[in-house]
Amino acid sequence: MAFGSDASSVDTDDMFDDLFKKHGKVIYRSSDHKSAAAEIDDDAESLSFAVAAAKVASEVKAGDIKVLFVKPLVYWTRFFIIATAFSRPQIDAIGTKIRDMAENKYGRFAAGDSKSFGRGPAGESKPNSWTLLDFGDVVVHIFLPQQRAFYNLEEFYGNATVIELPFQS
Repeated sequence: MAFGSDASSVDTDDMFDDLFKKHGKVIYRSSDHKSAAAEIDDDAESLSFAVAAAKVASEVKAGDIKVLFVKPLVYWTRFFIIATAFSRPQIDAIGTKIRDMAENKYGRFAAGDSKSFGRGPAGESKPNSWTLLDFGDVVVHIFLPQQRAFYNLEEFYGNATVIELPFQS
C-alpha cells in the first residue's frame, strides 16, 4: 500500500497493519502507567482541591455550583467546577479568590492567564461572560446565567459523576 495514494481506496485496517509491520507494535513500559493506588491518590488530591475551590466560589456567592468528575470522559482533566456569577465584577471576584486560594493553600497556578470568553447565544459581544481557570486536573468555569444555559456543560458531560459538596444542603 502506498501512503500517497488515493485516500478513498485505502482500507484503514490495512494501513494500520502496514504501519505495525514497518514500525512494530506499540510497547508501553511499566513506568508509563501509574499504579491504581497512585491514580486513586491523585484523584483524591484533585477532589480535595476541587471541593476547596467550589467552597471559595460559594463564599463569593456564586450560584448553582457543580463539581463533576469527568476523568472517565476526557483525557485532559479530572474535575470540572461549574458556577454561576450574577455580574461581571462577581466573575472577576470569584476567579481572583479561587486563584489566591490555589496559590496560597495548594501552591497551584492556573495555566496561562484566565481565559475570558464573550459571545452570547446570538453572537453579541459580552466581555467576560465566561471565565475559565485551568489548573490541569481541575478546570473551573464561571458563567453568567445566560452563557451557562447556552453552553450547558452539565448536559454535554451528562455522564459525569456529580460530586456532592459538603457545604451545600
